[in-house]
Amino acid sequence: MSVPATHPAAFPGTEPTPTKPSKGPTTASHLAAVPDDGPERRASGRRARARDRLMDRASQPHVPNAKLVGVENVENLLLFVDDDLRETALAIHKIEAFLLRTLGLLEATDLRREDVRAVASDTSVLDHVDLLNETLESLRRRLARLAARMR
Repeated sequence: MSVPATHPAAFPGTEPTPTKPSKGPTTASHLAAVPDDGPERRASGRRARARDRLMDRASQPHVPNAKLVGVENVENLLLFVDDDLRETALAIHKIEAFLLRTLGLLEATDLRREDVRAVASDTSVLDHVDLLNETLESLRRRLARLAARMR
Protein backbone atom coordinates (compact mmCIF):
# COMPACT_ATOMS: atom_id res chain seq x y z
CA MET A 1 0.00 0.00 0.00
CA SER A 2 1.35 3.42 -0.97
CA VAL A 3 0.90 6.32 1.42
CA PRO A 4 1.48 9.96 0.38
CA ALA A 5 4.36 11.70 2.15
CA THR A 6 1.96 14.26 3.58
CA HIS A 7 0.01 11.57 5.43
CA PRO A 8 1.03 10.95 9.09
CA ALA A 9 1.31 7.19 8.46
CA ALA A 10 4.05 7.74 5.87
CA PHE A 11 6.68 7.91 8.61
CA PRO A 12 5.74 5.39 11.31
CA GLY A 13 7.25 5.87 14.73
CA THR A 14 7.51 9.64 14.51
CA GLU A 15 5.19 11.99 16.27
CA PRO A 16 4.22 15.32 14.79
CA THR A 17 5.97 18.26 16.39
CA PRO A 18 4.03 21.38 17.32
CA THR A 19 4.37 24.33 15.01
CA LYS A 20 3.69 26.91 17.70
CA PRO A 21 6.32 27.49 20.39
CA SER A 22 5.41 26.05 23.76
CA LYS A 23 5.84 27.86 27.03
CA GLY A 24 7.82 24.97 28.50
CA PRO A 25 11.51 24.22 28.06
CA THR A 26 12.69 23.78 24.50
CA THR A 27 13.78 20.30 23.51
CA ALA A 28 15.46 18.99 20.40
CA SER A 29 12.12 17.73 19.00
CA HIS A 30 10.69 21.25 19.22
CA LEU A 31 13.68 22.70 17.38
CA ALA A 32 13.05 20.45 14.39
CA ALA A 33 9.68 22.04 13.65
CA VAL A 34 9.45 24.99 11.30
CA PRO A 35 6.79 27.45 12.44
CA ASP A 36 4.03 27.84 9.92
CA ASP A 37 1.48 30.49 10.76
CA GLY A 38 -0.19 30.59 7.37
CA PRO A 39 0.83 31.12 3.77
CA GLU A 40 3.61 33.60 4.58
CA ARG A 41 5.35 32.78 7.84
CA ARG A 42 7.58 35.89 7.65
CA ALA A 43 4.53 38.09 8.11
CA SER A 44 4.57 37.32 11.81
CA GLY A 45 7.66 39.41 12.47
CA ARG A 46 10.28 41.76 11.14
CA ARG A 47 13.10 40.20 9.18
CA ALA A 48 16.59 40.77 10.49
CA ARG A 49 18.64 41.17 7.30
CA ALA A 50 18.46 44.63 5.79
CA ARG A 51 18.60 43.24 2.26
CA ASP A 52 15.56 41.04 2.92
CA ARG A 53 13.62 43.93 4.40
CA LEU A 54 14.48 46.16 1.44
CA MET A 55 13.34 43.52 -1.03
CA ASP A 56 10.16 42.96 0.99
CA ARG A 57 9.33 46.66 0.67
CA ALA A 58 9.61 46.30 -3.10
CA SER A 59 7.49 43.17 -3.39
CA GLN A 60 5.14 43.13 -0.37
CA PRO A 61 2.46 45.61 0.60
CA HIS A 62 3.45 47.53 3.71
CA VAL A 63 1.75 49.99 6.00
CA PRO A 64 3.08 53.52 5.63
CA ASN A 65 4.38 55.28 8.69
CA ALA A 66 1.54 57.05 10.52
CA LYS A 67 3.54 60.31 10.51
CA LEU A 68 3.47 60.29 6.69
CA VAL A 69 -0.29 59.89 6.33
CA GLY A 70 -1.65 63.12 4.91
CA VAL A 71 1.69 64.42 3.65
CA GLU A 72 1.19 65.72 0.11
CA ASN A 73 2.79 63.85 -2.81
CA VAL A 74 4.68 61.51 -0.52
CA GLU A 75 3.89 58.24 -2.32
CA ASN A 76 6.15 58.83 -5.33
CA LEU A 77 8.90 60.27 -3.16
CA LEU A 78 8.84 57.15 -0.97
CA LEU A 79 9.08 54.95 -4.08
CA PHE A 80 12.23 56.84 -5.09
CA VAL A 81 13.62 56.56 -1.54
CA ASP A 82 13.01 52.80 -1.62
CA ASP A 83 14.75 52.59 -4.99
CA ASP A 84 17.74 54.55 -3.65
CA LEU A 85 17.90 52.21 -0.65
CA ARG A 86 17.96 49.13 -2.89
CA GLU A 87 20.57 50.59 -5.25
CA THR A 88 22.74 51.60 -2.30
CA ALA A 89 22.46 48.12 -0.82
CA LEU A 90 23.43 46.59 -4.17
CA ALA A 91 26.51 48.80 -4.44
CA ILE A 92 27.51 47.87 -0.89
CA HIS A 93 27.04 44.20 -1.76
CA LYS A 94 29.34 44.51 -4.79
CA ILE A 95 31.99 46.32 -2.74
CA GLU A 96 31.72 43.67 -0.05
CA ALA A 97 32.18 40.96 -2.70
CA PHE A 98 35.43 42.63 -3.78
CA LEU A 99 36.61 42.79 -0.17
CA LEU A 100 35.77 39.13 0.37
CA ARG A 101 37.56 38.22 -2.85
CA THR A 102 40.63 40.08 -1.59
CA LEU A 103 40.40 38.43 1.81
CA GLY A 104 40.08 34.99 0.21
CA LEU A 105 43.11 35.75 -1.93
CA LEU A 106 45.21 36.74 1.08
CA GLU A 107 44.10 33.67 3.03
CA ALA A 108 44.80 31.26 0.16
CA THR A 109 47.51 28.68 0.75
CA ASP A 110 48.83 29.11 -2.79
CA LEU A 111 49.05 32.90 -3.01
CA ARG A 112 50.38 33.86 -6.43
CA ARG A 113 51.60 37.16 -7.80
CA GLU A 114 49.32 36.90 -10.86
CA ASP A 115 46.24 36.53 -8.67
CA VAL A 116 47.19 39.55 -6.55
CA ARG A 117 47.80 41.58 -9.70
CA ALA A 118 44.43 40.52 -11.15
CA VAL A 119 42.56 41.69 -8.06
CA ALA A 120 44.59 44.89 -7.87
CA SER A 121 43.81 45.72 -11.50
CA ASP A 122 40.06 45.10 -11.12
CA THR A 123 38.67 48.63 -11.38
CA SER A 124 35.01 47.57 -11.24
CA VAL A 125 35.02 48.12 -7.48
CA LEU A 126 35.71 51.81 -8.14
CA ASP A 127 32.57 51.95 -10.29
CA HIS A 128 30.61 50.49 -7.39
CA VAL A 129 32.12 53.05 -5.01
CA ASP A 130 31.05 55.81 -7.42
CA LEU A 131 27.56 54.30 -7.61
CA LEU A 132 27.43 54.12 -3.82
CA ASN A 133 28.35 57.80 -3.60
CA GLU A 134 25.69 58.76 -6.16
CA THR A 135 22.92 56.73 -4.54
CA LEU A 136 23.77 58.05 -1.07
CA GLU A 137 23.68 61.63 -2.36
CA SER A 138 20.34 60.97 -4.02
CA LEU A 139 18.98 59.30 -0.89
CA ARG A 140 20.02 62.26 1.27
CA ARG A 141 18.40 64.75 -1.15
CA ARG A 142 15.14 62.80 -1.18
CA LEU A 143 15.12 62.52 2.62
CA ALA A 144 15.62 66.29 2.85
CA ARG A 145 12.62 66.74 0.52
CA LEU A 146 10.60 64.37 2.68
CA ALA A 147 11.54 66.28 5.83
CA ALA A 148 10.52 69.57 4.19
CA ARG A 149 7.08 68.18 3.33
CA MET A 150 6.40 66.85 6.82
CA ARG A 151 4.61 69.01 9.37
